[in-house]
Amino acid sequence: MFQNFEVKPMFENQYHQRHQFSLKMKGHTYQGIFRNGKIQWFHPTPQSKLEKKVVQQVETKVNDLMTRHLA
Repeated sequence: MFQNFEVKPMFENQYHQRHQFSLKMKGHTYQGIFRNGKIQWFHPTPQSKLEKKVVQQVETKVNDLMTRHLA
């Protein structure tokens, strides 16, 4: 579905700890923050470039990868 999925921690070992991720898809790089099972996208958001169905698939895949990464 997408390539180059990367994760890096932010505010490690602090109360506000969360994880930033980035992925490449269809020639665009998308970034966001994953915390408590929720995705907050940075600009540009996939919603501005991709169909709603594709965005839902991307978010499902990101959620799965992040959940496994954090386990």
